[in-house]
Amino acid sequence: MTELAELHVRPDERSGAWLVAPDRASDALSSHRSAHEAERAARRIAAAHGAPRIFLHDRYRRVRTLTPQR
Repeated sequence: MTELAELHVRPDERSGAWLVAPDRASDALSSHRSAHEAERAARRIAAAHGAPRIFLHDRYRRVRTLTPQR
């Protein structure tokens, strides 16, 4: 995988899982049982691939910006 511009953590309404994807429309890079697990994975992926931003979408359609681990 090359550098990523951003990552999105979002709930999958069909499965109940939390997905990490490079943008809102893409296929997920990973799937997790909880938002916390997905957030941790997104921070690791962002740090490894240079993504400067992570957007966490909650189940109420609110969006919060997270900082990747460095």
